[in-house]
Amino acid sequence: MLKKKAFTMAEILIVMALIGFLFTLMIPNVIHKQGSTKFIENAQLAQTTLQEAFGKVAAANDDLYPQDWESVRESYNKSEAIVKEIAKKTSVMSFCGSSPDGCFASTEYRTLNGAPTKILTEEMDSSLKQRDRDEYIRTKKTYNEYTEEYKTKRLDYTPADPKRSVTYFALLNGGSVALKTNSTYCEDIIMTTDPLERPLCGEIIVDVNGPSIPNMLGVDVFGFYLSGNDILPMGFMGDEFEFNYNCLREKPDAKSNNGLACTAWALKNKNMEYRKCQAGVRLSWTGSKRCDVPPKN
Repeated sequence: MLKKKAFTMAEILIVMALIGFLFTLMIPNVIHKQGSTKFIENAQLAQTTLQEAFGKVAAANDDLYPQDWESVRESYNKSEAIVKEIAKKTSVMSFCGSSPDGCFASTEYRTLNGAPTKILTEEMDSSLKQRDRDEYIRTKKTYNEYTEEYKTKRLDYTPADPKRSVTYFALLNGGSVALKTNSTYCEDIIMTTDPLERPLCGEIIVDVNGPSIPNMLGVDVFGFYLSGNDILPMGFMGDEFEFNYNCLREKPDAKSNNGLACTAWALKNKNMEYRKCQAGVRLSWTGSKRCDVPPKN
């Protein structure tokens, strides 16, 4: 009767070493996937939390837009006044005013392609969203009816001073928020390629895990439009701030807001495939949603 050959200690050690090596190769992918999923969930939570707060305040103000709320109309600093109003309807942990210190990381923030960015402290980019506004209006079927309506109401407004302002605060769930405004009135529009008119009252940048790393646009930092009282993710299909050109992992000359246009993609598709392959090449709203799926011809 043949004896079963037992494994030697050397063979056991070799097998254990191979298993350990394979495990170390898997760890980054597991961490990457779990991290991405958690960031997306937190971004969705931040959007929902802010949307509910804006909805509640608007309901108490005859459904007027934020710049038309009574306390905001009477304030010089429009972004700060808006934040103070929504803080009454949601769990704000820290109010940092006009400085990100204490709410956001003190270390450097980066775009999706790894370049340093000052996006948190930059004023609202009116040139990006109001480019050729008159020509844009002429291409629409109607003017912004709400803008015309509130002008006829003859409400009293304290002029914004400064005209463009940013206010920072932190939510109880750990996220940090920057709200940007650039006008006394809510009379701007989001530049789009579709026929819908969307008012632009401000921009919102959310770092879903506060000061913690990686502090990268499109990864743990996301961008939203304050469109009337609605919180819209940047980079949606039809947004002229396009996913294909502003969510790029490989573009040395990308703008300082590169990565914010990943927001709508991450929330809708529940993935960060743009971290693996190039938006506009492998990924697109009308094509593949994952890197391992061949693009449509």
